[in-house]
Amino acid sequence: MLIGVQRVITAGVGLVAVSLMVVGCSDDKGEATPASSAAAGNGTSEVSTNGSNEVKVEGQDLAGLDLKSVTCVKQAGKINVASAPIGGGAQGLGVVMTDEETPKVESLGLVVDGSALAVSEMGGMKTGSAAVAVDGSTYTITGEAQGADMANPMAGMITKKFEIKVTCS
Repeated sequence: MLIGVQRVITAGVGLVAVSLMVVGCSDDKGEATPASSAAAGNGTSEVSTNGSNEVKVEGQDLAGLDLKSVTCVKQAGKINVASAPIGGGAQGLGVVMTDEETPKVESLGLVVDGSALAVSEMGGMKTGSAAVAVDGSTYTITGEAQGADMANPMAGMITKKFEIKVTCS
């Protein structure tokens, strides 16, 4: 059980860290910057930071998350969504999903009140669940993320329901 908790914590924190790097690759106008183009590698990419975004956990807005920093990057068949915390706090969001007619979440990481939560499937081990609905350029991702309470990792796994709405143009 402890090994499973450690894997979830590692996956969740890693996802959030990588996703937060994506946030640093955009400007306030939602256009690709030289840094984002270089970070994205070869090929075209679309960076979007505008639109109406929501991140809810257990039906409540995720306090401490800067919704204005939500960034969506489409490139090479993937959609990456990330956001930064307000004032250097601990809250965070990172999502990687396929860019197809019916997108699938490949990984999702949330930091909620100091707890690293994730949706992933690694090494045959599935953590949490997620579904994606698309309406034009709005993606709604719902499901349950699992992880550990970082203040008390030995307490066992915790599960929280989430809903993320993001505009990716």
